Parts: sequence; C-alpha cells; structure tokens
Amino acid sequence: MPSSSVWNSVRGHQSQIDLFRRSLRRKRLASAYLFVGPDGVGKRLFAHKLAQCLLCARIPDEDLEACGECSSCRQMMIDSHPDLLTAAPPEGKTVFPIEAVAGSKERRGREGLCYDISLRPMMAERRVAVIDDVQQMNAEAANAFLKTLEEPPAYATLFLITSNESALLPTIRSRCQPVRFAPLPPSEIASLLIETGKLEDEDEAAAVAALSEGSLTISLQLLDPELRELRSKLYTALARDNDNPLALSKQMIADGIEQMGTDTASQRQNAIWLVRFVIEFYRRTLQVLAEGSDSSSMVVPQVKQFASVWSADSARAWETLMGMLEHAIKAERQLARNNPPKMVLETLFETLSQIRRQMV
Repeated sequence: MPSSSVWNSVRGHQSQIDLFRRSLRRKRLASAYLFVGPDGVGKRLFAHKLAQCLLCARIPDEDLEACGECSSCRQMMIDSHPDLLTAAPPEGKTVFPIEAVAGSKERRGREGLCYDISLRPMMAERRVAVIDDVQQMNAEAANAFLKTLEEPPAYATLFLITSNESALLPTIRSRCQPVRFAPLPPSEIASLLIETGKLEDEDEAAAVAALSEGSLTISLQLLDPELRELRSKLYTALARDNDNPLALSKQMIADGIEQMGTDTASQRQNAIWLVRFVIEFYRRTLQVLAEGSDSSSMVVPQVKQFASVWSADSARAWETLMGMLEHAIKAERQLARNNPPKMVLETLFETLSQIRRQMV
C-alpha cells in the first residue's frame, strides 16, 4: 500500500483488506457482512475505513482506497457524511432497543436505522450502515432489523459488528457474509501503545501486550495505575520465599479484588488478572533461564531476583518451574468456569509455596 493509504492505521488485518479488494474487483460485494472477533481488535475502525473507501468520490471501488481530499472523504473524517449510517446501543446501556432500529412507538417505521437505510443516497452512489454491538439487540429490535436484511435496498451495504456471534438470531447470521477478525499480534499492540504515547518503555509495552489477548482495549485497561501497582506487589511477593501463603493470598485478595472492585463481575476479572500476572511471572522466569543475561525479562528486577536462585542446567529446576506455571494456568481455567475467586487464589498460592519449599 502507498504511504498515504487510508489503511495505514489498520493493524493486523491485511487478509480482510485483500478479501474486500478481490470482491470489489469481481463486483461481488455482498449487501450485508458480519464482522466477528474479540473486542478491541479494530473491527469498528476497519468498518469505518472500508466505508470511506466505498464513499470516496475520486477513487474507483476496485482500488479499495480513499483520496482523503474529496468532499466525501472530508465529511467522513468528521463523521458527518449523509450516506454513512451508524447505530449502537445507547451509551451506558446494555440493550439495543427497537427505537434505534425502527423508531419511536409514535413514528414506528418512519424513523430509525431501517428507515434511514431505505432512503436513497444523498451524496454518494450508495448508503453504508455500520451497526456496532449488534448482539445486544433485543428480540423486538432484531426481528425489526431482520426485515431490512431480508430485502435490503440495492444501493445499501451493511456492516454488522459483534464480539459474540452465538448471541445473534440464526436468521440474522444466515443473511450476512461472515468476516472473522483474529486477535492482534502482541508486536502490533506494543507498537500501538508506543506510537499513541500510552507507554514510552518498549519492554513495558511488550509486557502489557503479552497480557492483552490481542486486544487494544484490554491493553489500555492494563495501564490502570492500580492494576500496575498490584502486579508490582505480586511480583515482589513471588520473588521472595513465601513461608506464609495464606497471608499472601489474603493480601492479594484485599488489594486486588476487594479494593479494586465491589461488584462480582469486576472482582472476578481482577482475580483473573492476578492469575495471569502469576503466569506471566513464571513464563518470564523460564525465558531468563532459556536466554540467559540477554533475555529482555532481565529488565524486571523481581524476575531477575527470582531467576537467580535457579540453575538453567538443572532438570529439576525446569520441571519445578513448569509445574508452577501449569498450576497457575489451571487456576485461570478454574476462574473461567466460575469457581469462587478467593478459593482459587488461596489454593494457588498454597500450592506454589509447597512446590517452592520442596526445592529448599
């Protein structure tokens, strides 16, 4: 792609770009697509860039580019293009109501997304609709929207975005061509954190990216000062001899679960972060043993301290560290199965302490 390409800001999704370019060159653009993938991987950004290409007045569709200079592109840049329609659940709400799809009760069918899609283009040759979090449509809204999907106007192209495909009506899924988006590579997440000024240290960006599950959204959550402080406390505790695992688990539960979240969902998520930090700690330790002093993990003081007590030539050391890592991974799976977070953490820290004592 040229240096001025509209796609330069889209990371990790070249195969999806190529898919749409081939479809346009063959004049086989479908009327509705379902973008499926985890939150925070760029589905919404991709849809917006794709819409800009389709609405650009200067560059042919088959090139899948946008000039960035025509009236259409300028309006796209400030989200004011009359032929770009967007819809999502109201801010702060978890339900996509029928009013957003088909209008208020008094004007049902004469306003809302479906009505807007039915109108002819005002400026371009087509209308493009981007519907985010479509899985949150309630039954009434989904059934109203289904009518538009069954008989979309010839000049309309619809992009539906979801992180939970199974939550959609089968009839909606069947009327859309799926486009799947994978998690972003850690290297892309780390680069984005540096380029956007969220972090300056490349090693810290790499560490955050490794925990992000390929999601920029999750990586930004990990920049929360309380969460970073919790990780530092945990690293320090894991690096030294833990002769009181119950005290450690109580401290981590108090600092990482009860203090940082009051509702059940946030407490479970914080417990998951704690366990993932444990997993990260032992993986980085193993990396140090494998790579020696050249390992980037040596920049983490607690990992350096912990790794120094293990011999890279000892088969028993490797076996023990792998065992610790496996128990941490097992704890993460238990949390995913909704086991009680406090019980999972207490068991994990007790097990890690027992394994460590056996090496003494």
